[in-house]
Amino acid sequence: MKYIFLSQKLDIFNYLSYHCRQVYPDIITMKSKYISTQSNVLLSYFNGQNETCFDYREAVKAMPDSKESTLRELLSDMTKRGLLMRLKDGVYCIIPYEANAENFMPDWHLLAEHLVNNAQYYIGYYSALQIHSLITQPSLKEQIVVSKQMRPSVIKIKNVSFQFIYHNENHFFGAKKIWIDHFNKVECSDLEKTIIDCLFKPDYAGGIVEIARAIYISKDKIKFDTLLEYTKMFKSQAVIKRLGFLLELLEINNKITEKLQKEITASYVLLDTELPKSGKLISRWSIQQNLETETIKSAIYT
Repeated sequence: MKYIFLSQKLDIFNYLSYHCRQVYPDIITMKSKYISTQSNVLLSYFNGQNETCFDYREAVKAMPDSKESTLRELLSDMTKRGLLMRLKDGVYCIIPYEANAENFMPDWHLLAEHLVNNAQYYIGYYSALQIHSLITQPSLKEQIVVSKQMRPSVIKIKNVSFQFIYHNENHFFGAKKIWIDHFNKVECSDLEKTIIDCLFKPDYAGGIVEIARAIYISKDKIKFDTLLEYTKMFKSQAVIKRLGFLLELLEINNKITEKLQKEITASYVLLDTELPKSGKLISRWSIQQNLETETIKSAIYT
């Protein structure tokens, strides 16, 4: 296999300059590192596309004259040499030149779109709370809501788990592009839909205490008319009851509380699905309060 020195190729220098800035924005250094001619072609192609992740089909477009066996061998070789990181079968991420391949991990939020097999998706639940700056405890899990069932439902990349949570078409709405830094946007549930989703499955969001804190912190940002509209669209008694109960508990006075009250049925739901079926019954909201009021409030006000 023919090798070339990086400093002799302008297109590879552009590749290095771009990717070095992702890790060391103030320092661009050149190491004595060799890349094959074919690797050069592949990396230069995706650098020109401003893409840091790609799948096998895109690699074929980058090198249309290569045989399948040759291309797969190249991708495998580049992965072994620390130029590429394999995300899953047939999906790769370009490792910045200055990064240590063993320790390198891209921003988890940016990987979501490359892992969903072309399904509709958005980042949701606890991961969305993080994007909205509403959590106190970081998590080594990225939660991705998808429009179709995915198997396996959890994959692991390095030490980070990626969980795919299926929502049917009635529950799949309320997503938008949200900035996560100065350069990148990701598809994420908006604030109101994040609250609805978390109330639907509290165990995916760190529990009711975490959700209550998020609602309280963001009470001045929440569009309550949108929140009510989403609640009706979602058609979940558990969401209606938990939301109404928490709004009153947190003394967030809003006209939607009484509107929610008119929607509830007589059957009881647990406040926190992670805790045992115990506690007093709150008839006003048909809630079995299996978490003490003081426990919720103290976590918020202290």
